Amino acid sequence: MLNYYVDPGQGFIFSQNLSFLWGILLGMGAGLAAFFRFFVRFPRRKLFWAVVIVLLLILGGISMRHNKNIRHKKVVVIGVDALDPELLEEFIAAKMLPNLARLAAEGAYSRLETTVPSESVVAWTSFSTGLRPGGHGIFDFVMRKEGSRGHGLYLSLNEVQNKSGRPGVSRRNKGRFFWEVLSDNRIYSEVYFCPNTFPPGNLHGRIISGMGVPDITGTTGRSFFYASERPKAETGDDRCRVVNVDTASGKAATWIYGPLLSSAGNVRPENSRIPMTIEMDTANQTAVLRFQGRTITLRKGEWSSWQKVSFSLGGFRKARGIMRFYLKSVSPYLGLYATPVNFDPGAPLFPISYPADFARELAVANGMFYTQGMPADTWALSEERLDENEFLSIIDEILAERGNMLENRLKRFRGGMFFFYLDTLDSVQHMFWRYRDGRAFPSGALAARKDVILEYYRKIDELLGMVLRYSDENTVVMVLSDHGFTSFRKAVDLNRWLSDNGYLYFKKGIKDGGEFFSGIDWSRTRAYAMGFGGIYLNKTGREYYGIVPQEDCRALEKEISRKLRDLKDPASGEAVVSNVYEGNEVFSGACRSSSPDLYAGFAAGYRGSWQTALGGVSGEVIRENDKKWSGDHIVDPAIVPGVLLVNKKVRLEAPSIIDIAPTVLRLFGVEIPAEMPGKVLFEEE
Repeated sequence: MLNYYVDPGQGFIFSQNLSFLWGILLGMGAGLAAFFRFFVRFPRRKLFWAVVIVLLLILGGISMRHNKNIRHKKVVVIGVDALDPELLEEFIAAKMLPNLARLAAEGAYSRLETTVPSESVVAWTSFSTGLRPGGHGIFDFVMRKEGSRGHGLYLSLNEVQNKSGRPGVSRRNKGRFFWEVLSDNRIYSEVYFCPNTFPPGNLHGRIISGMGVPDITGTTGRSFFYASERPKAETGDDRCRVVNVDTASGKAATWIYGPLLSSAGNVRPENSRIPMTIEMDTANQTAVLRFQGRTITLRKGEWSSWQKVSFSLGGFRKARGIMRFYLKSVSPYLGLYATPVNFDPGAPLFPISYPADFARELAVANGMFYTQGMPADTWALSEERLDENEFLSIIDEILAERGNMLENRLKRFRGGMFFFYLDTLDSVQHMFWRYRDGRAFPSGALAARKDVILEYYRKIDELLGMVLRYSDENTVVMVLSDHGFTSFRKAVDLNRWLSDNGYLYFKKGIKDGGEFFSGIDWSRTRAYAMGFGGIYLNKTGREYYGIVPQEDCRALEKEISRKLRDLKDPASGEAVVSNVYEGNEVFSGACRSSSPDLYAGFAAGYRGSWQTALGGVSGEVIRENDKKWSGDHIVDPAIVPGVLLVNKKVRLEAPSIIDIAPTVLRLFGVEIPAEMPGKVLFEEE
């Protein structure tokens, strides 16, 4: 047992549990009152004193029972996605992050080993389950359906089902969350926005799901841009959907789009829709929006508040959502941005919290908030629907919502395990790393944004300062990140490389394969790539069209691994791949059969291409990345470790992200499940 923990079932912390003392005093007062009633001359109103005695006894008992249920020791864990150790150490040395500096100086600090691969969905699932990817079965954002005839791909965040004509959703993660183990032992937990927790399960406490919660249309987030002329950057396959409107009369009729409506036979389903009109006043640079009885007036450069919308799905069924609008321009053309339609926390289409009404409770207490699991609309910036300032205004709104919620919940938290996730740094670094390493494409002055990443590190530092103010000597505070960050200068098409080296072949007359392996000749293909670094052999008995016998697999893996390690960038002579991880070594566990056979750990500056991720093939192996998405972490995991800070003087010996779960369990005196391979990070000193 640790010297600064008390087993919740063994005792109490008197400095915090004043209600316990009040229970004793009230009970004693009741006993004394009864004693003096018999031996001292009291007023004759016997009934009055009898009632007083009974009430004192009841209040004392309620207080003690209430205390016993919730007044546990406190472990507060703050997950800061992509908090990078090199930047953290640089900014601390420059005295820019006083709260993180104090946490490191007075407590403990270490770099934290991440997962293979170093992807958020993989690493946070390992954090929450205490399992390596081979144990929980999440190996990438994009995974393949085993034995699928068309080598079907799917997102690993959740699975949508249709049972008896009713849609449902389940998690693909095969592991148990460590707070579920705490719940088995009646230890209270609160969990906020942890990735890959949708749909939420039952627990002794409260949870609201994070990454994995879709928007109301079922995507990870598709926004809308209403425009009177086609934006220059439109490609026809934009994540921020362009909706053309005719504004010649100064008034435009259009739609707000919702979930797909079910259809019969081969009829392509259509989105449910809500009519909306937009009236423009070019003289005053304003626009008036009207929909479902609402009227909103926006000035140029102004955001609306959250607006409720309701879509009819037929059969008296409704899908309720919330969204915000931003008026970018009125003339010479209309530019109106609309966020993805988030689930209404008061009436979500699927449960997003436990208890089911907890999301509504949060909205009532803190105001409406982004329920979408990945709320930062990076695509709107990439596709130039929003500029950098407008994108950062979204980031600021999300951070303000989360910060307000974090403080309000910490004020109420009385004991147990508390986890809160922040994704701010991940989104900002993805989009602004080009300023960090001296690039500002497609154009722009470097000086204008050179300190934007530092600015948000400082905002996170301020938020953590608030967390520390709500902590005392009996509270363990952990701050951790899932991975670090680095430059993304060039994209690498692994399927093109496999084709050039005789491992992957196209159908006759096809030079480049389309997405989802549509042009691949499986009768000759021995290996293919998908996701952001995974390579799979076309094995007999596993793949639908498999041709590689089991006895040949090991030699083929070794051959591909050796050649990948030798891959050089012809423009610079640099090594493109830092390491190649063999699946049988790094993906052991119950879910090994679903893992990649090899994983390419790219060198800093290189990353798997968007085409590879979706089973596509482009025209060249290496190409310049000229997108605003200019920083990344999906490289060799050894290059991008996370961080761990603890507010106690403890020994941290080469910690890994899989060590957090068993450590928290031990802090509460809970037996660690045998399947958790991690170690407890610190013992009693």
